[in-house]
Amino acid sequence: MRAPLHLARNCTFGLLLTSLIPAGLLVADRLNPPDLHRAKQAALLVQARDHTLLDGHTSRDGFWRLPVESQNVDPTYIKLLMVTEDHRFESHPGVDPQALARAIWQLARRGHIVSGGSTLAMQASRLLTPHRHTWGGKLRDILRALQLEWRFGRRGVLNLYLTLAPEGTNIEGIRAASLLYFGHEPSHLTPTEAAFLVTLPRRPAALRPDRHPEALLNAAHRTLQRATLLQPVAWPTPDTRGVPHDAPELAGHFLSAGRNGVVVTTLDARLQRNARQVLASHPAPLRGTFAALIVDHARQIIAWVGGAEHKAPGNAIDAVLTPRSPGSTLKPFVYGMAFEKGWMTPHTRVRDSRLAIGGYAPKDFDHVFRGETTVSEALQLSLNVPAIQALERVGPSRFMDRLSACGVRLRLPENPNGTQSAPSLAIVLGGAGISLHDLTMLYAALDHDGHVAPLHREPTGLKSADPAPETTLLSSRANADIRTILRGTAPPAGVASWEGVAFKTGTSYGNRDGWAMASTPQATVGVWAGRPDGTASPGLTGRDTAGPVLADLLSLLSPPHTSVPPASVQAHRAVAVLSPALRTLQQRQAPQIIFPRNHSEIESRSSEGTMLPVGLEGSGGHPPYHWYINGIPLDVPPGAQPSWTPDAPGFAHITLADAQNAHATIDIRIR
Repeated sequence: MRAPLHLARNCTFGLLLTSLIPAGLLVADRLNPPDLHRAKQAALLVQARDHTLLDGHTSRDGFWRLPVESQNVDPTYIKLLMVTEDHRFESHPGVDPQALARAIWQLARRGHIVSGGSTLAMQASRLLTPHRHTWGGKLRDILRALQLEWRFGRRGVLNLYLTLAPEGTNIEGIRAASLLYFGHEPSHLTPTEAAFLVTLPRRPAALRPDRHPEALLNAAHRTLQRATLLQPVAWPTPDTRGVPHDAPELAGHFLSAGRNGVVVTTLDARLQRNARQVLASHPAPLRGTFAALIVDHARQIIAWVGGAEHKAPGNAIDAVLTPRSPGSTLKPFVYGMAFEKGWMTPHTRVRDSRLAIGGYAPKDFDHVFRGETTVSEALQLSLNVPAIQALERVGPSRFMDRLSACGVRLRLPENPNGTQSAPSLAIVLGGAGISLHDLTMLYAALDHDGHVAPLHREPTGLKSADPAPETTLLSSRANADIRTILRGTAPPAGVASWEGVAFKTGTSYGNRDGWAMASTPQATVGVWAGRPDGTASPGLTGRDTAGPVLADLLSLLSPPHTSVPPASVQAHRAVAVLSPALRTLQQRQAPQIIFPRNHSEIESRSSEGTMLPVGLEGSGGHPPYHWYINGIPLDVPPGAQPSWTPDAPGFAHITLADAQNAHATIDIRIR
């Protein structure tokens, strides 16, 4: 009876041992897991739409490293790797006893290392936690290799090696090396390219392609011979110029968003580089720069230059996304909304003269009033007073709400207490902030029947399967009118003609921002010029500073001239057949006091103590005017500019009456 009992005890002990060994390995694995920190840190590579490399940034630890899996690597590379580094990879548990025994025997016989005996798992262990080549380090590699194989399996170990293999300088991994040296993914490698990438990790410093190309060529040739592959006629020349920096702003945005790996964008590589050269070739504003955005007809961004790479004060920002004062560039959309509501047409006659609306008295850019003109001419000449009258009818709040519904939010100035100011008529003259990105999105609507849709910087898939959501900015009729008017705007100086270009410029108050916008059937282009810190640039204007840059950018588009498609909307009727209400924009019936402003304080005392005259200015109503100061008529000689000299400091009540006895009054204080 003892034999069966002894056998039962041995079986029980064996079962217990076989269960304890995996449990012990599991506990050891949990107590001392492999450090995957390096394998998880990836670089960023930004590519154009044709996969041309445009820009990039290293991983946090300073390496060009990209994760990759073995199924995405050319089989020729895998074959060469196994023949060269670990030909029993599929059979051992992470450590090859035969290779280790051979290495020890060769060391004992010759006194130096002939072959290391390291498997891919052991090399992956050392790449995860780099260390010196010592016997203690070798032992740790052996134990860690067993752990990696047990934890991740053979495919997982191979993926770690493919991600971390040193490929010269600070390039790690097969994918980063293939993209940077050969310009394509490692899924398709020629035998010579595969030989380069297999051989280089064996001695990455001695075989660096930028320093020792001949040594690398000879070593790769021997690798092919060992694999019994035929030597090719021509050897590839790896590109050792490094990562270009042709899209630094986009690279910065992707980094800020936590992106890494390979990001394919909608940028056109040729156009992006040429656009940067165009901006660099033009004289920038004093201590300032340019920014430009080009959008194709599919609303994909094909060139993005934000100016952040230029050395100027505050230039760490991207001027494509930074809100700035748009000057007069919002006027077309104000007029379009007025057309849409039937308050005016392109042929409606308006008067460009001094006007005060709620205490606001705008002036034109050159401080010269044109008198009576048409709405079309007023927009082409960018006159301020007619645009103010158009926005008064549309309503500043309704205008802002319409833009907001299209995904464009204007940034209003802040009050002294930190609250946001209310929308005002100054919006149409640049009294609110907007980015070049959003302004270009609005102008792209001019050649999309008045519809606004988001701009894309990354491909969105098939157009039919992923249509861009559209919002109506202007009706088809109003949009066609605005596009026709802007196509009649004079081009920048030196440009003979550019058929089919709807053109508009703008200059913000104090010459801080210059804008040039163009919409064509082929693309929409926006240019901003100014100082990134927001200070004034003397002499800066949209037409003279940003306009020539925009003209050069348009010349980059291929073909440079696109015929204008026939208008699908019937042209406006002649002004003679318009209703009387639309022939002339009705002026305000009551007179207005333009200057002084109501409740203002005016300094009217000279340095000698005498009182100085105060100029008076009125508008509207039906001239001739009569002025009264504190109820007493003011004597104004015929043809003279009205003025009044106070007797002493104090308060004054001023009245303006027109020929029909309509009047306006204000109260001021003289100091």
